[in-house]
Amino acid sequence: MIGFLSRAEGSAHDYLRRLSRLRWKRPFPARRSKELFADRPAAAAFSPGETWVVVRDEIALPVDAAEISPQAGRVGLAAVRSPADRPVVHTLSELERAASLPTGGAGPRPEDSPALAFAVSDFPPRDGESVAAYLDRLLSEETPHCFPPRFVALVFGDVGDERLELTRHFPRGIRRLLDVGCGSGAASRALRRVHAGLSVTGIERDPAAAERARTVVDRVIERDAAVALRELEIEGARFDAFLFADVLEHLDDPIRSLALARDLALPDATFVASVPNVGHLSIVRDLVIGRFDPVAAGLADAGHLRWFTRASLEEWLEEAGWSVVTIERIAGEPAPDADEFLRFVERWPELDRESLTTYQWIAVASPKSSP
Repeated sequence: MIGFLSRAEGSAHDYLRRLSRLRWKRPFPARRSKELFADRPAAAAFSPGETWVVVRDEIALPVDAAEISPQAGRVGLAAVRSPADRPVVHTLSELERAASLPTGGAGPRPEDSPALAFAVSDFPPRDGESVAAYLDRLLSEETPHCFPPRFVALVFGDVGDERLELTRHFPRGIRRLLDVGCGSGAASRALRRVHAGLSVTGIERDPAAAERARTVVDRVIERDAAVALRELEIEGARFDAFLFADVLEHLDDPIRSLALARDLALPDATFVASVPNVGHLSIVRDLVIGRFDPVAAGLADAGHLRWFTRASLEEWLEEAGWSVVTIERIAGEPAPDADEFLRFVERWPELDRESLTTYQWIAVASPKSSP
């Protein structure tokens, strides 16, 4: 059997959760699947004598998975691969083609493992034990563990990046920062170290991230961006610095939010934003072969509602009342076999090689003067 520990629905990742389940089922075609609920009795949920693969992380992805036979009397834990591990891949198809992948061995702390494999006959559920309590026991120190070869999962997480490539664009002397999509507040924290006395207001719709940000910034508004920006306008708030770090692509109407931010800007304000580049080689190559696979983060993030090129980023900023000062490229890690693809398309007369090798665009802007 392969079981999926059910999570509360209602997030932007609902449909990604379903895609992830499909990707887990494919390596184990002989196993029937079952949804597991944390509060249900474990004895009824887990069939006696059967071997199970249980996926605990709803958006983790299997990497080069194969049928798993855990050692007798041990719980097999999935080793963890991060998107930042080498070889760096940007899309699911690149992950599938990658040659040098982990093959097991070192792994996470048991309680952090995204998936586990075990035989119920080795670890019978106890009377009155819930599914959650049963899995906790299997992951506890009292239970022997192993790391089966080719049982590896790609895990996405909040890295808490301070985003120095963005924060360096703010001039000395800024006093009031609006960090839209502030996450856990890592970038704001970095700016406060450099700009003494900086007051920071953050906007963040994810409750867990907003809670972490409250330990870093002066105020966190836990709302969608447009709603929060409108509230700040009603309050009469004004700012001389704006940070939109990887947030515009998640908004239903980015131009409206940009215009609302413009209305909050002092005349000498500095605006800094970053967006992923839809013209990156990894996305283009996948489309050429008929692929587009949403994942939990990166260029093909399942939460992306809007897509940007350099030209569209500049146009949308200008439409919203901002004057673009600079747009710079961040190359990021090159796509696997990038040179081979570039040689293949080199003769295309309108080829934009810069776009193909750009991971992100960073825009710096100032408010347009009122007519």
